[in-house]
Amino acid sequence: MPRRTDNAPGHCERPGTTLAVTTDQTHPGNRLLAEPGSVRPEHVADAVREALERGWDPARQGFPFLLDRSAGFRSPH
Repeated sequence: MPRRTDNAPGHCERPGTTLAVTTDQTHPGNRLLAEPGSVRPEHVADAVREALERGWDPARQGFPFLLDRSAGFRSPH
């Protein structure tokens, strides 16, 4: 069974489209699978940059922008 954590950064002051990032990390609330990995600030920054390059506009209203980084994502911890 794949391990996944979904992270959804958005803009606090001007709400718009949320970025939803899927990784292969176990969610911290899931006690049935392996210990959760860590998603560090640099992982979030990389995901935001990639999403912007792929067309995510955080100021635009609409459905969440889905970014699947589950393949190849590796936490250093």
